[in-house]
Amino acid sequence: MIAYSSSALADAYRRIKKGILELRYQPGQKLSEAKLAAELHLGRSPIRSALARLERDGWVRVLPQNGTFVRRFSPDEVVAMHELRLLLETHAASVAATRVTPEELATLRAKFETLKAKGASKNFDEFLALDDLFHGTVYRLAGNAFIAQILNNLRDQIHWIRVTTATLPGRVEESLREMDRVLLAMENRDAAAAAEAMRQHIGNIAVSYGALPNAGGGVVNAP
Repeated sequence: MIAYSSSALADAYRRIKKGILELRYQPGQKLSEAKLAAELHLGRSPIRSALARLERDGWVRVLPQNGTFVRRFSPDEVVAMHELRLLLETHAASVAATRVTPEELATLRAKFETLKAKGASKNFDEFLALDDLFHGTVYRLAGNAFIAQILNNLRDQIHWIRVTTATLPGRVEESLREMDRVLLAMENRDAAAAAEAMRQHIGNIAVSYGALPNAGGGVVNAP
């Protein structure tokens, strides 16, 4: 008989994953069942099961005789993820340009103008929220649940790249401008321009990641 409820497992999974996304648990960091149980005020059994599920979902790696570590992606894996985003998001943007409603455009435009006036780099949490809203809207409007699921998972898995590239001077403001160009194309119902603007945006994310110190050698699968 399972000695803990399914809600305890779900809670452990959600909170550990949230810690990974928020970079409280850094890529390559070793995770201790005992420390997680104490920190989250949960038993070790749901923590252990949550870590097993996180391993299946690609968030952690279990190395025999060494322990459980937050997964880090190799340079080749990061490149592959960006290539997949490039293919799928350019398609999604082109479709979204033909399906977006005036109300959705008005909502996005208002949020973009507000953040531009305030300064994206000075309001990074708001930038991340708008980034999520904008890309999420594009994925939804593409009308393909499989594409949306893949893209949302990819964005979660490389969320740390968004955070670390923000340290590059001017990158946050430039990213907002890039997304604004996609939005402008959507406002003009120009599918080809929306796809090209999204292609440039995703491409620049990859370029920015490559400009980070140790980007090539510091992101490895082993701790």
